[in-house]
Amino acid sequence: MTDDPLRMYLVLLRGAVGELSRAGALAGAAAVACVREFADDAAMEEWLPRPGKVCLRARTESQWRQVLELPHTLAGDAAAALPPRRRSERGPLLERLQAMSTELEPPPEAAPPRDGVVTYLLNPAITMSSGKTIAQIAHAAVMAAETLDEWVAAGCPGQVIAPGRATFAAACTRDDLAATVVDAGLTEVPAGTITVLALAPPGRARA
Repeated sequence: MTDDPLRMYLVLLRGAVGELSRAGALAGAAAVACVREFADDAAMEEWLPRPGKVCLRARTESQWRQVLELPHTLAGDAAAALPPRRRSERGPLLERLQAMSTELEPPPEAAPPRDGVVTYLLNPAITMSSGKTIAQIAHAAVMAAETLDEWVAAGCPGQVIAPGRATFAAACTRDDLAATVVDAGLTEVPAGTITVLALAPPGRARA
């Protein structure tokens, strides 16, 4: 196993999104689009069995414009996903970008299901930085996309909630559960920790 694994780099423009729910949904949509657009790349094929992600922030408009000059997919006007590369292959720009740590408005404890929208549930038993949380939501989106073709075609709209422990535990066995993210334990939380769940849009059958 290499000590320089492939990572998908998610980049958010600082100040463009103030809510964690919105940032997570955009990053998820960008990540899914990246997997689809660069599916034929050898690096993507190697990355998929161990789909690690790193979330960075572009501090200035100049940095953001430079990010968009690299191969990428974009969601909204504030979240980009760059196809997998090794840390040693980041290049000068990504080396300069800081890890995403901006304090964002937390998601609500509950939100009504919305037609065509995946709901991401954050594990209330753990604490993660904003960047780690966004990366885990993006991981859930990529997993959910494997079975939700109509959702992918619609651009992967999502919403994020931070439910209580009982609600989260019950969601782990729901029939509409589309993804369960179990962390590898490389940063912030122990290996085997469930970080994010994704619930399929109401009334949408999985492929």
